[in-house]
Amino acid sequence: MAASMFGSWTILGNPCRGAGCDVTFGAQGTFVLPVVGQPGQYIFMADIWNKHNLSDSRYAWLPLRFNGDRIVIEWLNEWDLEML
Repeated sequence: MAASMFGSWTILGNPCRGAGCDVTFGAQGTFVLPVVGQPGQYIFMADIWNKHNLSDSRYAWLPLRFNGDRIVIEWLNEWDLEML
C-alpha cells in the first residue's frame, strides 16, 4: 500500500482467509467486479483450473471486503449480495 505509486510502500500481506488461502484457494485471480448499484462493493473473480480435465474447470466468485485499509477475501461455500 502507498499513497503514491512511487512509494514508500507498506506490505499488507495476503488478503485471503480460510483453507487454501496460501495458494489463493487453488485459483488464479482474474478480475475484481464492481457491484452495480452498490458503490464500494466488489466481487473477487478467479479461475480454478483442472489440468486433468479442462472442461471441468471452475470459477470462484467471492465477496471482496474491506477491514480498515486492508482487503479481505474469505472462502465461502455459499454467499449472496446481501453479505457485501
